[in-house]
Amino acid sequence: MKNNQAFKKLVVGQILANIGDTIYTVAVVSSIFSLTHSALAASIVPVLITGGTIISGLLVPMIITHFSITSVIKVSQSCKVLILFLLAIYLQYRIAQPNVIIIYLLVAGISFFDGFTDPISMALVPHYVEKELLMKANSLFSTLLQLVSIGSWAIGSSLLIVFTINEIVWLDLLIFIISATIFWFLPKIQIAVNVKKNKKENLLSGWHEIRTHEIIKTVVVMDVLESIANTAWVSAIILVFVRKVLHVSDNWWGYINATYFIGAMIGSLIVMRLSKWINKNKSKSIYWGSFIGAIATVIVSISWNPILILVCSIFIGLFSQIKNIPQATAVQQKMSKSKLAAIYASTGVLYTGAFSISILLMGVISDLCGVRIVFVLSGALLLLVAIIARKKKNLFD
Repeated sequence: MKNNQAFKKLVVGQILANIGDTIYTVAVVSSIFSLTHSALAASIVPVLITGGTIISGLLVPMIITHFSITSVIKVSQSCKVLILFLLAIYLQYRIAQPNVIIIYLLVAGISFFDGFTDPISMALVPHYVEKELLMKANSLFSTLLQLVSIGSWAIGSSLLIVFTINEIVWLDLLIFIISATIFWFLPKIQIAVNVKKNKKENLLSGWHEIRTHEIIKTVVVMDVLESIANTAWVSAIILVFVRKVLHVSDNWWGYINATYFIGAMIGSLIVMRLSKWINKNKSKSIYWGSFIGAIATVIVSISWNPILILVCSIFIGLFSQIKNIPQATAVQQKMSKSKLAAIYASTGVLYTGAFSISILLMGVISDLCGVRIVFVLSGALLLLVAIIARKKKNLFD
């Protein structure tokens, strides 16, 4: 890799940031619930996190025209550290009952600055890695992040048994400081800017790329459909499926979630191992990843066997990576590196919005028509993604 040390710093910094985000979410949700004894009050936290991320995602295209993308990620992570420090101080030294509104405001601030990280991290990968090694780099990045996803929620929950919420927040602050420090050592990347564009044009630049480039437009349609399909795997839907269809203990809720992430990690490793072949056959990987994921999801909808569900969950996670990593690599290879941050920010807003709305819709469908229908719809949407991938295969190779 042309800038191996820079890529390593990016990966390690992002992994620590993700671990910190998970532990911080567990701590804040637990803190709010302990203070209010209200599930609604606690559920506002993920809403604030989503909202803050969407707002910063909308602003990324304009901000990167004034600052280098590495400066944005460094400053945003440092601001996260500062606000989390204020939260830690507030929880540690409160004199009376803490004001939940103040905690909400601090959470919103952290989420806002955190929203800059993901699109810029993804945009930095092709700056630090040669084009022919992007597939391997993306699969390595994805493997490590999946591993973090498997372990960090369990670690975060376990920490609540050993430490107080205040102690967890201070521990999390240390993780954020290390992550932010690593980001500060990233080599500077300054993207080319069209000085003739006004603020509105810069703000909408990512959306302009979506409209004008066929590959981006196709990927957005496929990923929005996949985002809607993936709502079948949110915790609330899985819990209903475990109780009302499988009639097994709630432990299986965790097993299904864990096997999905294990499958995703295996899929990332497969892509990394076969990166040269997949790089030459991206359209086939995208098609078969979507198609087999669709079949496995439909099998889930008609099955009563918990073991078979776990097997299907592994396959769905596995083939989601066989589809998504080559797709992401194709975008990085075919689009100008200077446009990637704006594209990722805009598409991230779309995917987050589609996913959030779909969670509510799928919940209504589950209540009205039964939870099996949710998985039937999910499978149908993934099948539609496979059809689009087949029809537009020339865009990816």
